Amino acid sequence: MLIFTDYLKDIAEKLGKLFPDFDKKDLALDRTGHADFTFRIFRVLKGKRNPEDVFAQVLKDFQGMDYIERITLEGPYINFRLNAESLAFSIRNELEHKGMFPDIFQDPERISVEHTSTNPTGPIHIGRIRNSILGDSTARILRRYGYRVTTQYFVNDSGRQVASLCTGARKYCMEDSLTTENLLDAYRRIHREMEENDSLEKEVQEVMQLYEAGEENTVGYIRKICSVILDSINSSLRNIGITIDDYTWESSFIRTGDTVKVLDSLAEHIKEEGGAKYITNGDRKIFLTRSNGTSLYFLRDIAYHLYKFQNFTWSIDVLGENHKDHGEQLSYVFEDLMDIHERIRFMYYSYVSLESGSMSTRKGNTVTLDELLQKTIEEAEKVVRTKRPDLDEGSVKNISESVAVSAIRFSIVRLNASKQMIFRWGEALNFEGDSAPYIMYAYARASSILRKTGSDSNNPEYINVDAAERDLLFRLYCYPYFLEEAANKLKPEIVAGYLLDLTKSYSEFYRACPVLTADEVTKRRRIEILKFYRKIVEDSTDLLGIKILEEM
Repeated sequence: MLIFTDYLKDIAEKLGKLFPDFDKKDLALDRTGHADFTFRIFRVLKGKRNPEDVFAQVLKDFQGMDYIERITLEGPYINFRLNAESLAFSIRNELEHKGMFPDIFQDPERISVEHTSTNPTGPIHIGRIRNSILGDSTARILRRYGYRVTTQYFVNDSGRQVASLCTGARKYCMEDSLTTENLLDAYRRIHREMEENDSLEKEVQEVMQLYEAGEENTVGYIRKICSVILDSINSSLRNIGITIDDYTWESSFIRTGDTVKVLDSLAEHIKEEGGAKYITNGDRKIFLTRSNGTSLYFLRDIAYHLYKFQNFTWSIDVLGENHKDHGEQLSYVFEDLMDIHERIRFMYYSYVSLESGSMSTRKGNTVTLDELLQKTIEEAEKVVRTKRPDLDEGSVKNISESVAVSAIRFSIVRLNASKQMIFRWGEALNFEGDSAPYIMYAYARASSILRKTGSDSNNPEYINVDAAERDLLFRLYCYPYFLEEAANKLKPEIVAGYLLDLTKSYSEFYRACPVLTADEVTKRRRIEILKFYRKIVEDSTDLLGIKILEEM
């Protein structure tokens, strides 16, 4: 829960008392630039009221509200504009007493955010990295909002893909050469051979049965090779600022008997076909076990979610768009068959690709996250060397790495997750476009100004405020509203959009409102606004994994 001086809420409460048919949806942030908050009076006009009469009632009731600068009527809209002094007070009050704007109240709800969960059969590639970045940013936003959040990785160590990896590793890898590269090569080789050799499929099936039965050697070997690849995946994720709190192995639900418990709880709905067990959703068959009795992923995933429901208030799954059917079937099982409601939410995303096309781990035409990051660092270095030929090698390296990580994360998170995306270096590294470097560079410029001024902003007066000052101040004040919307809708792109708009507002402030050459009254005020700007940029960029720098 966010804590700040919420003028929008205060206005809504007063309007609710004034008009019984008022709905809080009628009052919103103005997106047109005509006002700060806009009251759409269509609903209250249904009572045959005249707009001028409604406006007169509002003026009378809000008379003497010192945080409101003016109220105007434009057609069926009543516009509220706040005064600059009150905007500054709200931000200053939280920063001075709490060190953050807005402050939070710790919510008792515990949330699980499951993301990444890519099969441990090879390094993570860029087609899947959107999952990790969306999940990590969503978790950060929810924590900032006040929830108790745990990020989770569901390790698929029980399915056909891992059994294939095990079979390939035993055939092609020496015991002392179990590296990610060798395991990936073995995984690809076994899939190529399986297309021509049917007997290999039987070997894979045997591995699956032995693993599910808990055969010691098979369990130990699969855990070993999966851990090698998981270490590689984790290393890649750490390179872009992502860590995961908890890892849950699929096989643990087989070992504990939880999959059997799920079958028992669904017994009245289960049917059989050739020894395989399934449930139905309309005409659709949803298989839970194979004919040989081994469990299928869907059954293990039900057990996993029941575990999450026991430990968390609600659960969030980040899934690729091709898993939407899986999510819908899970919801059907929990809500219609188990009577478990409102405990799970899904975030679906389209995959990321390069201009060269799509990727597949099995076929080998992949671009890994590590390769993407290294290439982006190289491209960033070219830009940094061009813009700052005066920098030493250490500074170039530090800036380039920070820009590269930020560019990758922001390019992916700023778009609506449902939209397909092609990653382009020219767009991601554009210092003057809708990009992370643009945000980072603006922050560095503000930091440079504050270093030169000595940061003296004691008792600034908010009189004769320039339009660009006032616009930036209002956008800073609005940060909690965007943060709340992003948390409620599970849309980190809302914070990304806010950051871009804030940076554009700052750029206009930078052009129109000189600080170093201003008179003392104006200078102190503008220094305080810059301090607000830095604090809120530091807060909001952290939610998206952008690495801001004091100098660029």
